[in-house]
Amino acid sequence: MRVYWADVRALRAALARRPGRSNADGSAFAWSLLERAALEVWGLKALPETALNEAGKPTFSAYPSLHFSLSHTKGVVLAALSDAPVGADVERRREIPDVVRARLFEVEHGDLELFELWTLRESWFKLTGHGDLRDIPFTRHGGILIPPNPSALCRLYDTIPGCACAVSTLRDIPPDSLIQVDPKQLVRHAEV
Repeated sequence: MRVYWADVRALRAALARRPGRSNADGSAFAWSLLERAALEVWGLKALPETALNEAGKPTFSAYPSLHFSLSHTKGVVLAALSDAPVGADVERRREIPDVVRARLFEVEHGDLELFELWTLRESWFKLTGHGDLRDIPFTRHGGILIPPNPSALCRLYDTIPGCACAVSTLRDIPPDSLIQVDPKQLVRHAEV
């Protein structure tokens, strides 16, 4: 498994190498990052056709053994690539209303901070397609992360400035570190 990220705050989405699947800021750059990473990891010169699985997650129709998960938040994109199902999420740390904070912390979470818990739950949901993002049971006590499934392999990352990031899988161990990509590699022309 490899997990890539890029800081795209200085880029305009119109310059992205690939179109996004939505109008959300970052979607085009997330797909552009996937294209670049898929070449490096799997040798794919172009992204294969995608389809949505029963949980609504994009997959490569013709390559069911190649798995990926994309995420984007204001100015940052993330792509996890694996030979096993994977879920990944990145969120920019920001102020959250107390009522939302309280709803996310209704269940035991140990010493996980809000955005660590948020990204773990989101990555788990992207992996499994199941659960309520308000109460997927992740906890951490004394530095030991306890996922909702004892066979889950989950990791938190705090290396992206201003962001929390998590990856979840059931078979492929998440890497120790993320791979940063130069944002110039995600645009059609080397214009930034």
